[in-house]
Amino acid sequence: MTRRHRFHATLATSALALAIFAVTASAQQPSPPLPKPDTPPPVPPILQNYKPVTADRLKQPDDGDWLMYRRTYDGWGYSPLSQITTENAAKLKPVWTLATGQIEGHQAPPIVNNGVMFVATPGNQVLAIDANKGDLLWRFKRPIPEDMLLLHPTSRGVGLFGDKVYFAAADAVLIAIDAKTGNEVWKAPVEDYNKGYYMSLAPLVADGKVMVGVSGGELGVRGFVAAFDAETGKPVWKTYTVPGPGEPGSETWPKGDEWKTGGGPVWITAPTIPKPISPFGAPATAARGWATNGRVIICSPRRRLLSTRQPAQSRGITSTIQTMRGIGTKSIPR
Repeated sequence: MTRRHRFHATLATSALALAIFAVTASAQQPSPPLPKPDTPPPVPPILQNYKPVTADRLKQPDDGDWLMYRRTYDGWGYSPLSQITTENAAKLKPVWTLATGQIEGHQAPPIVNNGVMFVATPGNQVLAIDANKGDLLWRFKRPIPEDMLLLHPTSRGVGLFGDKVYFAAADAVLIAIDAKTGNEVWKAPVEDYNKGYYMSLAPLVADGKVMVGVSGGELGVRGFVAAFDAETGKPVWKTYTVPGPGEPGSETWPKGDEWKTGGGPVWITAPTIPKPISPFGAPATAARGWATNGRVIICSPRRRLLSTRQPAQSRGITSTIQTMRGIGTKSIPR
């Protein structure tokens, strides 16, 4: 072997040794750590001290709280606070503002629990806000299905109970949200939006149940009110605002299939009759009245509504009360 050949062989051997050493060293090096998942932001102190909403607090809210759509079950809709009066109202000035990110009409009252404000907006969105500072605490947003025909993309508020916020999503799904984190706790389908159903009302919480009604009368739905277990989201009962054949009140409807598309949507949250009604001597509980197109439906959260009537005319204004068995059914003038 010539001197030149020996030099090339030595060079090749050295290169091979370096390559083997590099591979061995690389294998002995620890692998880089895997990227850590995004850690949730810390819960703000105001939410760490979130005050659970109880049945007693719903019945008698503190003066500074607004825990449901019309504040109290009787739907009075007035605050007992007296700091703002007719004498000083003209002197009010903005303290803070917050953009919700939605441009459609906002129809939900701010729901306030111990300084935490919950605002439902169009676009399937709920915001938690520090009522004193205007700081955004969390944002919950549920995508609206692309194939959904949503005639009224609004929301009229949320319901509160325990440590949950209840939201009637536009695509006819009831959602329980963790009040402290804004995370979804459970969801319960109410109806199929492909059949024209949607929701826009604020859920009503009573007796451990969350009650909602459906919209969609423009698209020929059959309206109803449904109750779900507040803790688990399991369906409890469902009662239609239009009676089917053989159901109480069906004799007042045409004999065809009009009941299938009779409307009766429920899009306004119910007030409560202050005192139980029991004209027939049967036990009764306070009833909830639900506003529909041309009707007022009254039912107890403990039992489904069992009686219904088509509206009767009275001086050109249509109004009815639909009630449970043991309470009765009648048409009333207005």
